[in-house]
Amino acid sequence: MSAQAKLLSAVVALIVIGGGLAAYKTQKLGVPFWEDQGADEWLVEAKVSFLATGRPVKASLSLPEEAVVGKGIQESGSLGYHFDIEDNRGEYTAIWSANERDDGQALYYRVRFKEGLASGGEATPANGEPDVPDVPILPGSLARAAESIVKRAQAVAADNDTFFVALFNQVSTEKSSQEYLLIKRHYERERLVNPDIAMAIELLGMAKIPARIAYGISLNEENSAQAPIPLLEYYDGAAWKVRDPSQPSKVLDGRDIFVWHRGGGPLLEVNGGENSRVTFTVVKDRIPLSRLTDLQESPLLISTILALPASERAVFRYIVLIPLGAFVVVLMRNIIGVPTLGTFMPVLLALALLEIKPLQGIMMFSILVGVGLWFRFLLSRMNLLVVPRVAACVVIVTLLMMLMGVISYQMGMSVGIKITLFPMIIIAWTLERMSLIWEEEGKRSAIVQVSGSVFVAVCAYYFMKVSQIQYWAFYFPELLLVLLASILLVGRYTGYRLSELIRFKTFTNA
Repeated sequence: MSAQAKLLSAVVALIVIGGGLAAYKTQKLGVPFWEDQGADEWLVEAKVSFLATGRPVKASLSLPEEAVVGKGIQESGSLGYHFDIEDNRGEYTAIWSANERDDGQALYYRVRFKEGLASGGEATPANGEPDVPDVPILPGSLARAAESIVKRAQAVAADNDTFFVALFNQVSTEKSSQEYLLIKRHYERERLVNPDIAMAIELLGMAKIPARIAYGISLNEENSAQAPIPLLEYYDGAAWKVRDPSQPSKVLDGRDIFVWHRGGGPLLEVNGGENSRVTFTVVKDRIPLSRLTDLQESPLLISTILALPASERAVFRYIVLIPLGAFVVVLMRNIIGVPTLGTFMPVLLALALLEIKPLQGIMMFSILVGVGLWFRFLLSRMNLLVVPRVAACVVIVTLLMMLMGVISYQMGMSVGIKITLFPMIIIAWTLERMSLIWEEEGKRSAIVQVSGSVFVAVCAYYFMKVSQIQYWAFYFPELLLVLLASILLVGRYTGYRLSELIRFKTFTNA
């Protein structure tokens, strides 16, 4: 069999397998092929991790009422543990128990609810009149500072709601005031877990307003393994309300945040373990639970990653995009004829741009490459061997990233911290190759190739940014076999590139 026949056989086989699996999932399992055909549901996964000490383990995680009483669908995924949900007068707690566990442990609890469900922070009537909090005992100067802050808020407040807003608007606008800094340092010295919330609870207590801590989750897929957000629950005279002290005037919206824990009790307790923590992963599923169950139980489970925990699935959101970027690089180099510095650099740069705005990312990348190239020319004068020279470039790139991150933070540009998303090893090799091209072919060739790499990276970014493309890559990963078939076909193309048609236009006229 000739090489061309082998290629065509492989292409046909890949298309049949990939397209067949996708058709089976769509026709038999009911997985929507188009993004807008699905019903959006939020999957919130709580991951409890701790180090077991060889004794019996009991872990308790507070649960939101909305997830237990029928508005949401809950499931536990923790092998080897006995699991139960405890109901204590409407307060629900997930309890895992096991005998004599060692080493690191991970427990999962997942909640599903439809997009648009209320935030969980709606006002709830109190069971009787809550106790009036005791006035905190603070040293003389601290007490006077706290009283001054509270009295200024009371002077413009008509009720508990307006007092809450006035108090925290005052705090947010006076973060540099001596009174605020004096009180905050006191609570930070107490080594409290959430000193700002502890201070807020006691300031409200001085105004005879009962308050307690609550925890919420940001409904944002970009924040993987996020820590719970400390919120404040206070009594308005008739019901308990939850608000974010950093945005006191804003009513919690179920589209932005979901309140996981209320009531002031502990969010997580672990007996028989140490260094316990809980993190949350949020995923927007476009497949209803009934169809997802059929998909997970199908014999073609290998074609999907939806059976993995949400924290693991979040990693694949970017991994499945890498072949898409590679396909764009193949098209731009073999069909269009855009010169690039390798294959992987434009793809990884495009992945970094998914987290950074393209203009800001390109500016940071240009500064990094420009300064790094200058240092690379200094190294070339020392006549180093290739491996030590590249290792030195890695150190220099790392230091440059740290420096740019610190400077941007001092200037109030938090986006600069995301420069760590740029792959430093690839950038180090880029500096090495660019300097060699500069020396052998001239600076014009080096600039053209690095500019082409940035251009291809931007094209790959916009291709990978299309939500429908991301949907196919994540929910139909078997279609990557069809993409592979396309790459194989392009790999056999040996004709003129589009840029070469322009280049040899004068010969055509002749």
